[in-house]
Amino acid sequence: MTPIATIQHQIPGRLRLRIPARRGDVSFFHGIVQALSKLPGVEKLDAIPLTGSIIIRHDGSAQAIAAAATEQGLFEIGPEEPKEAPAPSTRRRPCSGLRSTAATGLSGLALFQVARGQLTGNAAENFWNAYGAQRILGRPEIAAGFVLLGIVQVLRGQLLGSASSLLFYSLITRQLASVDRGATASYNSGVTAPSVSGDQQTGY
Repeated sequence: MTPIATIQHQIPGRLRLRIPARRGDVSFFHGIVQALSKLPGVEKLDAIPLTGSIIIRHDGSAQAIAAAATEQGLFEIGPEEPKEAPAPSTRRRPCSGLRSTAATGLSGLALFQVARGQLTGNAAENFWNAYGAQRILGRPEIAAGFVLLGIVQVLRGQLLGSASSLLFYSLITRQLASVDRGATASYNSGVTAPSVSGDQQTGY
């Protein structure tokens, strides 16, 4: 019976197949290499019997190579193996619990300040919150609310916060600007993050 080969990875000039039924059969894969190396267009063959894989580097048509292998009774191309969806991770990030606790605590402090009548901060703080609502949360309606509060505080003469707050806002803004410049430079130069193929992940 002709074994079934599944396509694991394919790009122009390179084809990786897996024949799970013949995994570990050294003589079988040796015969595959001997037979396919004689085909026109085949430049290099690598067989890994331990994993049942064959890597074919060629300068022609992968379909023609597969058809020739079928004609010689070496293997037949079958449907691709279904890729299992990764199981959802139930592991929580180390800081997620701490952040949730901090968020709850800040919400409680906000209610405490409401009870004291301390509803809004200064203009600089409200404008910064508007920027954060737009940039981080993606909520323009919240950003607009903070902008209005900032304008009200400007009219009331409540312009600036503490020096430490303003310095912190400056540091964060510089960092975000640096990230934006890096993203723009990568986009303009056409540089993309390198992808890792299945061969590199498994070491072959």
